[in-house]
Amino acid sequence: MTSIGIIGAGISGLQLALRLQQLGVPVTVYSGLDADGLASGRPRNFPARFGPTQEREKQLDVFAWPSADAQVRSWSVNVHTGGPPLEFQADLTPASSVVDFRVYLPHLYRAFVERGGEVSLGVPAIDHVAARHDLAVVANGDRSMRDLFPRDDSRSPYRGPQRILCSGLYRGIGEDVPNSLDLHLMPGVGEIFRIPFYSPLGRADVLAVEAVPGGPLEPISHVDAGADPDKFYGDLLALVADYAPDLRERIDTGAFRLIAPGEVAQGGITPVVRQGWAALDGGKCALAIGDAWITNDPLTAQGANLGSHSAFALADLIVAAEGPLGEEFCRSASAALWDHARHVVDWSNAFLAPPPPHVVSILEHAAEDKRIADGFVNNFHDPVAMWRALSSPAGAESFLAAFDQGAQ
Repeated sequence: MTSIGIIGAGISGLQLALRLQQLGVPVTVYSGLDADGLASGRPRNFPARFGPTQEREKQLDVFAWPSADAQVRSWSVNVHTGGPPLEFQADLTPASSVVDFRVYLPHLYRAFVERGGEVSLGVPAIDHVAARHDLAVVANGDRSMRDLFPRDDSRSPYRGPQRILCSGLYRGIGEDVPNSLDLHLMPGVGEIFRIPFYSPLGRADVLAVEAVPGGPLEPISHVDAGADPDKFYGDLLALVADYAPDLRERIDTGAFRLIAPGEVAQGGITPVVRQGWAALDGGKCALAIGDAWITNDPLTAQGANLGSHSAFALADLIVAAEGPLGEEFCRSASAALWDHARHVVDWSNAFLAPPPPHVVSILEHAAEDKRIADGFVNNFHDPVAMWRALSSPAGAESFLAAFDQGAQ
């Protein structure tokens, strides 16, 4: 019987392992951390899992945290385009689930083990995994694995970070609308957003600054919150007051603090697509998914969702394969996974640049018509539909025309 070895215990690796387990395919997860290790350390990211990802979790019987403390049900969007800001409120249906990976990943890990799954602790050499299994899947984006999958220049337009990030988990921020997200888009400058979030310490708020390199938002990413907390909080609040004043009004200066020391992530991420597979000795191959394959800027919040989609799609391809899981399979499987992933990559990369006129037109219409605002925000559930609407003037016209037809 086919045997699969998965290196990495992120959302891609664990959902793939759980799905293969569910389909009766023998699988071993190779992880550098056990469940307790996955639950420790600083925040690595602040994922939002949209409706289709939650449906896959329900299929795996691992969906949890249905309470309001772990949900975003509406978005408040403010776009600064040089004139009066464009503002709109939109309802997200179903709500996104916003759970810290230090809570989420141990839950998936334990479910896999409790159902009889095999985990090998440590990060083995790829040749060791390939020798034990019919297919090695690498879902770990650590530097130790990156050389195996070189950068794909044709799909990676950027050579450096397009945003410098300062994202943390805070107390002391209020909401005008319960379970809502605040997003301030400032083309050419960056973004500031607030997200309700379920952390290891319970309900908190993410306050994130994404700065265009060299711009006025970047300096906060270089202030050490631990070494000089007064400067960090003072500079951050001043920045929010200047660029998101309505959000600043809801921050209690006396209560505003990180939920615990170290609960902040600072630095830059270079968006990149790597080669999706690598030939190994003996006719074996390694297939990349998750962070081993694609790293997107977090602005469009698609990383976890793409990881989940790729895991399920790959599981289906493995089960349907009629021949060996060698180079031919890896080549065709990677191409099939790219058919969906390319929409996420193109959209995520495009969102890092100032919006072209046809995208501004969608945002202007959203500010005037809540149906369009809801439609735009709910396309975050469907990156294929989102990129179809945003990729060209014709796509934007088609997106808007659908609402005109609906009004007739």
